[in-house]
Parts: sequence; structure tokens; C-alpha cells
Amino acid sequence: MGASMLIATIAFPAESAEPPNFDRGRELLEKIEDPSLFTFDDPEAELGEMLPDVDSESGLVDQDGEVLVEYARRAGLAIIDNLEMALDSRETTFLTIANFRLYISGGLSTGGNPTKATQAIWDAYKLPESVLAVMGFIPDCEVPLSRANGSGNQTPLTDTDAVDAIALGLGTSPDWSGGRTLAWIADVIGKVRNHPGGRVPREYQAEFTEQHVVDPLDDSFLAMYVGEETVEVDGDPDLSAGQHDVTVAGEVPS
Repeated sequence: MGASMLIATIAFPAESAEPPNFDRGRELLEKIEDPSLFTFDDPEAELGEMLPDVDSESGLVDQDGEVLVEYARRAGLAIIDNLEMALDSRETTFLTIANFRLYISGGLSTGGNPTKATQAIWDAYKLPESVLAVMGFIPDCEVPLSRANGSGNQTPLTDTDAVDAIALGLGTSPDWSGGRTLAWIADVIGKVRNHPGGRVPREYQAEFTEQHVVDPLDDSFLAMYVGEETVEVDGDPDLSAGQHDVTVAGEVPS
């Protein structure tokens, strides 16, 4: 009997400031109401394997063979759990190419799957694309990274898209107006990060640190842009010592 080489891959932005965020995927799964967004090949059989504790005779699908959303979500959680373990296992490696980090697992097979990680990566594509995207994965990596992620309603904007928009907005405008320009930049940033406007500095930094799994004060680049929020200015705990008025001229066209 001959052997076949089987390979599974899944792409992630190579320059992402945070690792895949599996918890975001789990949170979004709870909001999915349309089971047709999942792409199971044989729903009843696949859900039976992914949910061994569920009595399949109770009915995993409706009369039309469509997966019941409750079980689709539970299977989705199992897929995410398996994917998280797979990408952290010795069965998976990755390479960086064209601004993508490609996670790879596989090997020779004489009939079955070469590794559990291989199957876990294949199963990931059964999730709704929006769930893959919110975790940071790129379902279609044939298009350049930032354009691929910013090209439609089903894929979120990337940091690169936001930076490009700011660069174009400032670089193609002859004049800037102080307050209006800063508000516009904040709105663009709000497309890919929590909006920074009108926030308590300490709370914003704590929220940023938690969500992006990085402490900006420990990063030599990010630390240059963090206000000295641990110091109160004139007795006002909401005012950072690193904050001050910025005077610029002109305006960015809307």
C-alpha cells in the first residue's frame, strides 16, 4: 500500500501584535444564529464525532438535514479548542512568507490522517468565516494581506488598512486642522482598535494591555507613545502627565 503526503495549513498575519485570539472566536460563536454558515460535509456524522457526549438519536439535524444551531455552536467550540491545542503542539510548525505566518501540519498517511493537528486545522475551515476572521486567521491568503482583510463585509479591516488610510488622508491634504484632524485620526483608529476618544488614560491602557496581550510599557517602541498616566497632573487623576495640547494648521478633507 502506498503512502500519501497530506498537509493542512492556516494563515495568520505575520506582523500581528497579538497571537490568534481564540476567546474572540468563542464569543462570536455564541451570537451565530444561522447554522448554514458552518460548512460541514456530512453534518450528522461529523457532529457525532465532535460531540461524543451527545446522543445522536436525539437529533443533531432538522428534517431538512440542516444542523441545529445549538449543536453547530457546540461543535464550533470543539473545533476552536482543538485548533488552539494543535497550533501549540509539536505536530505543527509555521513559516513566514508574503507577510503571512502559515501554520502547517501533516505528514505521510497510509489511509488515515497523519496527525491530530492536521485534522484540527482542516476542521477550522468548517467554522463560519467571520469566526475565523475575528480570531485573526485569513481564510483566503491568495490576495495581499491588508487588502484581503479589508475587502469586504465578511473580513475585518487590519491595522495596515488603518495606517494606510491615515497616511493617505494626511499625505494628500495640503492643510490640517488640529482638533478636527485628531478626531478624524481617532475615528480611523477606532475601526481596528477600541476608540481612544474621551477615555480615562489609565483605563484605556489597562484595556489595551488585556485585549492585545502586550504591556506597552514593556515595549521599547510602544512605550514612547504612552502617557505618564501613573502621575496625576494638578490633582486630576483623569489627566495624564504625558498629555498636552497639539497645535497644527489646516484640515484633512472629509
